[in-house]
Amino acid sequence: MRLTFSTLPQLAVLAKILCLLMVVMCGAVPAMVRSVSLYSSCSSGNVTVIGRSIKAIGRDDYNAPYQKLTTQSEDFSKKLYIFAEKSQRYICFNKRWKLVGLSKKQRGPMCQFYEVYNGSYLRYRSAVNGTRYIGFNKFGKPMKNPHGRQECFNFIKYNPHTDINHHNSLVNAEMGGIEPHVLVSRKPSSVMRATKNSLLRADSARQHVHTSTHRHRHSNRWMRQDGADSGPRRRHGSRLPEASKY
Repeated sequence: MRLTFSTLPQLAVLAKILCLLMVVMCGAVPAMVRSVSLYSSCSSGNVTVIGRSIKAIGRDDYNAPYQKLTTQSEDFSKKLYIFAEKSQRYICFNKRWKLVGLSKKQRGPMCQFYEVYNGSYLRYRSAVNGTRYIGFNKFGKPMKNPHGRQECFNFIKYNPHTDINHHNSLVNAEMGGIEPHVLVSRKPSSVMRATKNSLLRADSARQHVHTSTHRHRHSNRWMRQDGADSGPRRRHGSRLPEASKY
């Protein structure tokens, strides 16, 4: 019994420490940050944030740093901020629902999005209006009509340090597909050569049969023509003595 009473104060102290740890953890939720690049399936370009301007254009040496983004979540509501590291801007909607890049002091609820799946693609829906999505047309400009081409609201998220074609190759390989950029040897294999030779022989034999049949038909026609011409000549020749009598 003495051991039991002596351990009670220790258990009480441990319980207090545990409660304090839970309070600290609940009050300081760490932000989730992931570095990504967003590939637009409609413009075939990456989301690029240069100052306040936001476009989806191809990648080159100049704009590659401006295409590196991070998705940040500061709570458990699944709302995300999309932050451009190079320009230090957040992707936001303004009052006219136009995409603009805003600083940290200017960001608000119009800069928060929900990341949702649309088949094998991702979409980013506004946390303020559920009918508004981030989208770009085929020229890489932000979509103005929320009821426009639906594929222009689709994105592929990939590592910004890799190329999108390499990323697609890895995804297809993991799914059991065929990589789109596979180098094929120009030298044909023995099986391909044998198949090609057999096809050539079959074509030559078929051409020979067609040619012989065509010649046979022409020879029969010539024989019929010769026979038809010889008949009247003989009959005409037989009439000559009769005509000479008169």
